[in-house]
Amino acid sequence: MVVVAAYRAIADDLRRRIEAGEFAPGDPLPSRAELARDYGVGSNVAASAVRVLVADGLARGRAGRGVFVRERPSSRTMARSWTQERLQGRLAVTGGGRGLTDDDGRSVRGTPRSTTGEAPEEIARRLDVPAAEPVIRSEYLITRDGRPAMFCVSWEPLGITGGTPVSLPGAGPMAGSSVVARMSYIGLRITRSTETVTARTATRAEAEVLDLAPGAPVAAIERTYYAGERPLETADLVVPGERFRLAYEIPAEPAES
Repeated sequence: MVVVAAYRAIADDLRRRIEAGEFAPGDPLPSRAELARDYGVGSNVAASAVRVLVADGLARGRAGRGVFVRERPSSRTMARSWTQERLQGRLAVTGGGRGLTDDDGRSVRGTPRSTTGEAPEEIARRLDVPAAEPVIRSEYLITRDGRPAMFCVSWEPLGITGGTPVSLPGAGPMAGSSVVARMSYIGLRITRSTETVTARTATRAEAEVLDLAPGAPVAAIERTYYAGERPLETADLVVPGERFRLAYEIPAEPAES
């Protein structure tokens, strides 16, 4: 007769309840005290059962909030393409098995937070300006269907937008518009952008703002917009790897004969 440790038997039962849909992705699991009461065990045994689920990737803890059923990897695709949708600042998202569509559920949570300061050395290099050059730094949280989809931190040289109606991305006549539209409003035409993508784990701050478990995988995108050879804006974009995969569509121009 095989004797299963009490904490493993509880973990197996909780796993069965999760798979049966009793606890959906994002739902909180019962507290340690509730599990101890429901299963007639001590609190340490209940805690050990939850740790098994966390180690198996079925649950994750949120500091000060409890333990929640972990999201299943999503088949949604986020389009990073030089298309009309991208030029208009839309975030294109789709489920699996369909073509890329406009993200009607896209929203920016709150007004972008913007501050003026000196460009850090790496940002100055990306913007091709002297170190400590005055820049406007802005933070955005983009959501999809009420869940965080992307966290963005951008920098723009104050010498470009300072004193113009679009100096603050969240204010003025172009509030909430894309970088392309805002720059066009002041007579600057963005001609290209570059993106470098890195797969890594979320920092503590990123995990908190994106509602992820510490160390969750993310796609980190370093993006820069140019007018000719002049950088107008650079940004760091972080996308939850469990919720989206990135797809790049690159137009192919026919060769000149």
